[in-house]
Amino acid sequence: MKENKIKIGLAFSGGGFRATSFSLGVLSFLNSIKLSDQSLLTRVVALSTISGGTITGTRYAIGIKKNESFEEIYSSLYKFMSQIDLIDLSLSELISKNEWSSKGINSLISAFADVYDKELFNQEKFGILLTDNNPIHLKHISFNATEFANALQFRFQRTEKIRNPKENEPDRGIIGNYYYRIPENIAKNIRMADILAASSCFPGGFEPINFPDDFSLPQSKENEDVFRNNNFPVGLMDGGIVDNQGIEPLLLTEDRMKRNRADSSDNDSNELDLLIISDVTSPYMEDFKASKKQKKSFLRTLSPQIIFIANSILLLCSLVGLFFSIKNGLLLSIIILSSLSTLNILLFIIATVIKKMPEKFQIPQAFMKPFTKLLKIKLGVYENLILNRTNSLLKMTNDVFLKHIRRLNYNKIYTDKSWKNRRIMNAIYELRFGEQKLQNKIKNQKINKSLIPSKALQEVATVAASMGTTLWFTKDELNKKNMLNSIIACGQFTMCWNLLEYIGKIKSNPENINESHNELIKSESIVLLYWEKFNKDPYWQVNEINNKTNF
Repeated sequence: MKENKIKIGLAFSGGGFRATSFSLGVLSFLNSIKLSDQSLLTRVVALSTISGGTITGTRYAIGIKKNESFEEIYSSLYKFMSQIDLIDLSLSELISKNEWSSKGINSLISAFADVYDKELFNQEKFGILLTDNNPIHLKHISFNATEFANALQFRFQRTEKIRNPKENEPDRGIIGNYYYRIPENIAKNIRMADILAASSCFPGGFEPINFPDDFSLPQSKENEDVFRNNNFPVGLMDGGIVDNQGIEPLLLTEDRMKRNRADSSDNDSNELDLLIISDVTSPYMEDFKASKKQKKSFLRTLSPQIIFIANSILLLCSLVGLFFSIKNGLLLSIIILSSLSTLNILLFIIATVIKKMPEKFQIPQAFMKPFTKLLKIKLGVYENLILNRTNSLLKMTNDVFLKHIRRLNYNKIYTDKSWKNRRIMNAIYELRFGEQKLQNKIKNQKINKSLIPSKALQEVATVAASMGTTLWFTKDELNKKNMLNSIIACGQFTMCWNLLEYIGKIKSNPENINESHNELIKSESIVLLYWEKFNKDPYWQVNEINNKTNF
């Protein structure tokens, strides 16, 4: 028989410190809802995290494994985001570190990993989560990156023991993926800091971190043989590249739990009773706006060809003038003309290097021949060409590509009828001012009047959703905008709102639910009480926790 305790799968999306703090808000709210014997948070049996969400997920998992209180874990994360200058410390680490591994490269992401190791994890390694000692409520954990050989997810995971593993399948789930596998005896020595670095290594901001070369691991012939036989090294980057919501590992968890079901005759029942996908990315995007024609100026009317010719003439004249000045001992002219000649020579060298670049990149001459006309195009035209290409490339990678992947991953659970009434999408933008979906729900009376958010609450949600994807809070954001507290509070009250809406749905339509969902239904009164308090003061819970933890 299935236990009557609800089993929850929880995913934290990527999104820098916005994701870290929103996820912390979700954890703190779930921790505050008491069920018959423990908190709702203890009903989370599966955790999947990406990038900024991995900061919260890794620290929480390590904390409960070490028997830390929730307040201690919260305090550690809050201090890390509000008091540790991650960028400054990482750059200092990059500048000062003289010794890197023999195969590793001197990189910014490795410097970040060293700071994570000192300031967040206190040198803890993955092995603490791989041991069976001190069992925790998280039976399935997956911290996710993307590997740059097959464009697949790369999972640092710990799962419940698989009773009947398939051929060549580890009984605790694959660490890595089908093509790249890390044996548990090696994985136990991986720093949690390196796992976090791999999961949060977003393109543009960082270079890839290579496993095992850039990871801090014991060197041995046995390890070298394993890496060689498993096709390593491989470059790893942000898990959000292929799944920014962390949905796939939860679906794999569901499959494993079904395989482990003791009652084989119960093949149609679900194992995870509820998925909560905590997401700080927006499905919306602004239209692409092309850079318009710039104001006329003398510089914009010039072309590279004219500049090159003019520079060559100036170089010749300055060299002749310099020769004449030296011959006649004209000191001031020598200084001026030497400086001018040096500048002209530098520009001449730069122009020559640019002209040689196609040859360096082995671009065929037949292809380059028509492109000599590029030298005749005015700089004003180049300005627009560069701006529009840069803006469209950034929009493609940051909006078009990621939002398409987001839709594909959500479709996996929103088009599968077996997940109906077993999913909550908990998004940072849901309760902000002007949110069309919320307005439609209110207009069409699809939500109870008691769930209409107050103006004060919507103001906080709007502030929280406005933060960019960064790994820092500026002083202005911390002090004037109260950004950190706003995002944590948004995670709390948005989770509260979604939980109430979900309880209402399963009460009116019990499809796909079972007796374990009664735990949630019984909690409705206390959740509603919390919602009423959030409407009056959106910061009440974050202030309560901050007072306990002296922030």
